Amino acid sequence: MSKKDQKTMYRASALDSYSKVDVETKTTAENPHHLISLLFEKGCVLLRQSTEHLKRDDADGFYNATSHAMQIVVGLRGILDLENGGDLAAQLYETYTAIGLSLSKARNDKDLAAIEKLYTALNELRDGWEAIK
Repeated sequence: MSKKDQKTMYRASALDSYSKVDVETKTTAENPHHLISLLFEKGCVLLRQSTEHLKRDDADGFYNATSHAMQIVVGLRGILDLENGGDLAAQLYETYTAIGLSLSKARNDKDLAAIEKLYTALNELRDGWEAIK
């Protein structure tokens, strides 16, 4: 392995470790509202990254980013309180379901325009969430 490859691997490992510590710090010290904000933020970042991976023909990066984004959307749907949340919770459940299905289709089709629309939708949901602070 060349020195350049070793240096690249070291940087990736260091960034991964830093990222884990950063997430652990944020999740242990924050309130539930902020944790959901972090999920929205990460979901948006992942969708943005997936478009960049697709533009660069990086299939592994694309599939990893879209898979992680899908997990976040499913997680957001899973934490809804459907019993006590009324119509809003039901509407959000349907919205997250639609985003998840659309993301799955866009991923399979490698549809850049569809992923950009999904980013816009998730970003609007994030903005709405932030507005209720």
